[in-house]
Amino acid sequence: MPEGTEQVIGSDELFFSTTDRRGLIRSGNSVFVRTSRFSLDELTGAPHNIVRHPEMPAGVFRMMWDRLLAGRPAGAYVRNLAKDGSHYWVFATMTPLAQGFLSVRMSPRSELFGEVKRMYRQVADAERQAAGHPAANRRDVAAAGAERLGHLLDGLGFGSHDDFLAEALSAEVAARGRLASAVYARPLARGPIAEVLTGAGALEELLADLVERLEGYRLLSDRLVRSSTRMLDVARRLDRAVAAAQSASEMVAGTAPVLRNVARVMAAPTRTAVAALERLVSGLAALRSDVTDLRFRIALASLHNDMVAAFAAEVVDGVAPSTSLDEVPLLCDAVHENVREMSARGRQVNETLREFVSGVAEAGERLAEFSRFLAQWRILVVRHRVDDVLGDLVQPVDEEFAACWEGMDMLRALGRQFEASAAPFDIRSLEAQVARIRAGAVGSRGTF
Repeated sequence: MPEGTEQVIGSDELFFSTTDRRGLIRSGNSVFVRTSRFSLDELTGAPHNIVRHPEMPAGVFRMMWDRLLAGRPAGAYVRNLAKDGSHYWVFATMTPLAQGFLSVRMSPRSELFGEVKRMYRQVADAERQAAGHPAANRRDVAAAGAERLGHLLDGLGFGSHDDFLAEALSAEVAARGRLASAVYARPLARGPIAEVLTGAGALEELLADLVERLEGYRLLSDRLVRSSTRMLDVARRLDRAVAAAQSASEMVAGTAPVLRNVARVMAAPTRTAVAALERLVSGLAALRSDVTDLRFRIALASLHNDMVAAFAAEVVDGVAPSTSLDEVPLLCDAVHENVREMSARGRQVNETLREFVSGVAEAGERLAEFSRFLAQWRILVVRHRVDDVLGDLVQPVDEEFAACWEGMDMLRALGRQFEASAAPFDIRSLEAQVARIRAGAVGSRGTF
């Protein structure tokens, strides 16, 4: 078991590598070479797991590969092993490309990191236990680890692996700060390389605005999900109270048939309102998923943009050859794909909001309809002097209806607030800066 020391990675350092579909390394940057302690020749053509630490749980890689093979970018906290036996931790992101995968990695800085290391020890214990089964194979062990990791993430309050990834990547990118226009800026750069750096700075500004907007989206979507779920519970209680009133009204149908008829009619709007709220809750779960994916993709685009600026800064400083900019178009491809997905998710979020407002209006109309029948039913209870049979049911119906009406007001207010904050994503501006970076990188070849 390796017992080497832990390497300290600078907060402004980024690892970069590309692999083919089999995981064989095609390229790597100076940070990867220096930290891994392998030469670039040793890394090129080798499987990327040449730096895998034996204490890393297999379940973590299982979850990453599940996303990658589904065509989705992935991420994870990873402990790596250098050639000299030392180790280092990174938060690694992996993005599918046409012919393989692109990876950008950074030193972990967020508060989540410590919790993750503790979780990994428990996941490793679960995998050792699974490996002890006579019929177990590597796939079984990885599945056991992934299952254990999922339970632990749930215990931390993450509803899904996607939720965790969005939070972890966003937190790590935020911990690094805004580097493309600060640490990597080179005011004396001229020509095409200056265009790369200027484009990266402009793209950073646009992405920062999106991050701020998405944080507001996240908070509002969480409030909508919680409020709508509570509202659905109240509506279901009202529906049950109305059903009880309907059953009791059947008991006096012989002397007061009109009571039975009104009770039957007033039950229909509550059932319709419940159905509308059920659709709302389901739709809001999808909205929250879209917002989560948006947060992840914006943070990933920001990280890729930092990698572009880091490459350009190294070239200006003479630390790396201009050929290192050959990797920039791949990063531009990854950013462009994320921008495309952001646009799709943004449209879906706005569409879901419109459906939400419509659903709230429908539920409100049904409750207003119910209130009119409820008023008739309460008058008939008194008029037909059946308080002894139905009197105890009036108060529960009134109380649940009052709670429903109050809840509807809250949902309407939240919907208006969310609608006011929703705006089309300025995808064209993002794409323009990506094109600017790509053109600068291509134009810089052979100029240094």
